[in-house]
Amino acid sequence: MVRGFPISRTQWLQMAAFAAFAVSLTLLMVMGVRQAGRLQSAAAALQVASELSGRPEIIHSELTLVERGLESHTYVGRSLKNLSALREAIDAGFQSVATELGAAGLDRGTAVAAALEAARLPWQSVDKQLMALDRLHDAKLYADTASGSELTANGNRLKAQVEELLTTQSGPSGSLTLAARDLGQVGEQLRGTVAVTGQTLRVLLEAGTGIFGLLLALIVYFAYRSRQSAGQAASAQQQVSNILETVREGLFLIGRDQRLGDTYSASLSELLRTDSAAGRTLEDLLCHLVDEKTLKATSKFLSLLWKEKVHEDLIESINPLSQIEASFTSPSGRPEIRYLSFSFRRVRGLQASGDYLLGAVADITDRVLLASELEHAKGENESQTGLLFELMRIKPAQLHACLANANAAFRKSNALLKAPGREHQDLLQKLDGVFRELHSVKGEAGALGLGHLVNRVHAVEDVLTDLRVKQPLAGSDFLPVVIQLDELITQAAEIQVLSERLAGSLGERAAPPRQEQEAEDLVSLGDTDVIDRRAFQPAAALPILDGMLRSLAREVARTRGCSVQILTQGLELVPPEYAPAVKNICVQMVRNAIMHGIERPEHRLQYGKAEAGTVQVNFTADSADHYLLTVDDDGKGLSYEQILDKALRLGLVHPQEAATLERRQVCGLIFRPGFTTAEEVTEHAGRGVGLDVVSALVRDIGGQIGVSTAAGKYTRFKIQLPKAAAQSHAAPSVA
Repeated sequence: MVRGFPISRTQWLQMAAFAAFAVSLTLLMVMGVRQAGRLQSAAAALQVASELSGRPEIIHSELTLVERGLESHTYVGRSLKNLSALREAIDAGFQSVATELGAAGLDRGTAVAAALEAARLPWQSVDKQLMALDRLHDAKLYADTASGSELTANGNRLKAQVEELLTTQSGPSGSLTLAARDLGQVGEQLRGTVAVTGQTLRVLLEAGTGIFGLLLALIVYFAYRSRQSAGQAASAQQQVSNILETVREGLFLIGRDQRLGDTYSASLSELLRTDSAAGRTLEDLLCHLVDEKTLKATSKFLSLLWKEKVHEDLIESINPLSQIEASFTSPSGRPEIRYLSFSFRRVRGLQASGDYLLGAVADITDRVLLASELEHAKGENESQTGLLFELMRIKPAQLHACLANANAAFRKSNALLKAPGREHQDLLQKLDGVFRELHSVKGEAGALGLGHLVNRVHAVEDVLTDLRVKQPLAGSDFLPVVIQLDELITQAAEIQVLSERLAGSLGERAAPPRQEQEAEDLVSLGDTDVIDRRAFQPAAALPILDGMLRSLAREVARTRGCSVQILTQGLELVPPEYAPAVKNICVQMVRNAIMHGIERPEHRLQYGKAEAGTVQVNFTADSADHYLLTVDDDGKGLSYEQILDKALRLGLVHPQEAATLERRQVCGLIFRPGFTTAEEVTEHAGRGVGLDVVSALVRDIGGQIGVSTAAGKYTRFKIQLPKAAAQSHAAPSVA
């Protein structure tokens, strides 16, 4: 990947100076080479021209020798051969001079070219006559006679031609004389050209030498400056190294391939617990810290930062690594949780979108923990404020009764958890017992509007729900429940203290003085003691049950999104010994009727019913031996098919058993622990505990439960309570 680096003004000047000197030196060298070539060609032409200028005289001498040899009848063959060789040499010389002049650039429009052309013209006429002599070279020139040797016809012809050449071509105005003169002029012109070209070449060499000297000086100067810059760069690098070694944040650079650069702060390795980060991708470094979804979101976020038109400050809010929870292993081998925060900024370069991303990671564990503590403190303050408002709306007697029952339930739950039992079925029975106790507390607290206590109990029920489906159960699994029970007891005590202070500040009567003594009695109970809640129930609790049920109905109906009216009759007839049980039964049954029976207003109107549903609670003396508690609603009734289907899905019955169940037995399934037809868990439904609590309460009293229903019309629960105070543990029967 090609990346641009910023160039300073000084560097631009250096590059420009080097380029100017290099170009100048190159031009001088090119010109010098051209001048040297011209000089060489001109010198070669001068040498040839000088040689040619003497050849006409040699030709004249050879012709004279031929003439005299013919007159004396001697051998002239050698001279004729010399003339032939001279003619060819002069022709080749003229061609060589022309070629060299062309190479030197002197072949057109110059005095040298004109002189050469002037010398060539007289030579051409001489050349033709010399060619005629060549044809007689091998002919017989002499013939022997009685009077001696005589010239033959060829000899006489040769003699005549030689004499003509000597007479016409060798005189002052002859062609040989003119050619010699013009060749001399060619030589003079070439000498001048050679001198000028040599002088030009000398100037070029001197200029090149000067420029080279300046370039060498410039190189030395810039080498000195570069050495100074290198020292400054080394110092800056050392400072950067010191910063990277000291800074607490993990600083690093990320390229477009999402790989880290070779330079990063020492803290990065410590924060990410890695030996080397150079060249690794960010995904590789984070894969053991965050999940796959966060890694993909990080990759998309970084790709956005590379876009030129994206404002990095605006998209910082979607940074998926702004705060992550990382799990490490400490040197001692223990798990360690740290909170890290990553931020990214573009490093501006030649490209508008940046060449790198500067990443910074910081350990914000202290800040997160401090914020968590502040938030917790704020929540506690808000919780205390909300609790005060809740307590202000509750009458002291009602609150005292609720807290007394809650403490009893918590202590009994604790005793159940500590009771012997290791088998899965034994542990499951413990769990169901604790579930019933806590659900009763939640129901009564919800009826009074004590939301803080309801939320705490609801959280414990979440843990119990998870344990209910765990296979197999172990005693250690209940440890979180024990801890949260202890917190519930503490909160109940805090509520009691706060209510007493509130009552004192408002001038109201505080809780009965027996409360502290009763609390001490609770602490001293054994793990397996049975707690009698009637000891903590004031006799005046039932007359206010009517208001409690109405308050509960309003809250549950609001959550459910429906309208409900509560009709009660005869609750003042409930004997004191049954008051706690009847109150809990009514709370559970009213909540169950609204959550599972009463339809929403739009559905009721479709069925021709009144928009508001009705739940009736009646308590009468059924006979001389029993009381009758009736809770009925005008809702949608029970669906046998729905009950049976849910029981099969929960594994409460087997398919073979389901096929043989009667309607009465199917209705009995709704009292099983964990059974519910609700599809989701809410504060008021979904646990499968409400009717289990009712069943347990009725069973403890020794009563019976009857259920009757009509689809789309009503559901009625009839509970018979014996007038005798004896407790019976027989299972309830379903009528």
